[in-house]
Amino acid sequence: MSLDEQTELDQLRLRVRASRWATSGPLLIFGLMTVAFAGYLATVDYYFVPAPLFWPLCSLLALFALWGGDRVRRDRTGVGEGRLPYGKAALALLAVVVAGNLVWFYPLMKMLLWPATVLTIMAVGQRNKSLALRSGIIGGVMIGGWFAGSAVTADWYDPLIMGCGGLALTVLGLVERQRERKISG
Repeated sequence: MSLDEQTELDQLRLRVRASRWATSGPLLIFGLMTVAFAGYLATVDYYFVPAPLFWPLCSLLALFALWGGDRVRRDRTGVGEGRLPYGKAALALLAVVVAGNLVWFYPLMKMLLWPATVLTIMAVGQRNKSLALRSGIIGGVMIGGWFAGSAVTADWYDPLIMGCGGLALTVLGLVERQRERKISG
């Protein structure tokens, strides 16, 4: 394959990703879901599921929302789901939470099931560098904030860290959506 053909192929992939909202959609859905869960936790101070399952449930609901949106788009436009469908990612996460029970026995493993971390792992599986980079940085900052706040016993600290991370995902999703609109033209 010549350099011109490779450049053309890269441009085509970029346009297809932009038309699928492959980067902005997950950032927006995961961001809004994280903000909603953090807001709930900050105001109610009651977990409606066991505490270690709270953030994995947020990730799972975001994946199911993306899967539903993907199915509607696929039926409407004919554009496929891509490398790692959201439904398969949701089932894999569900299997880890239910069968593995990692969050009960290994407290540090729960960070791997937080929304930004799940989004990063999914983006790597999809080979979406832009999404992996953005969500990975935010996930790293959220994990760093959690470690820094482990000495803080205030009830507001965890919802603040998660809410700020969700807000950052949402803002990046809006910025990325503008870029995708320009690309898909």
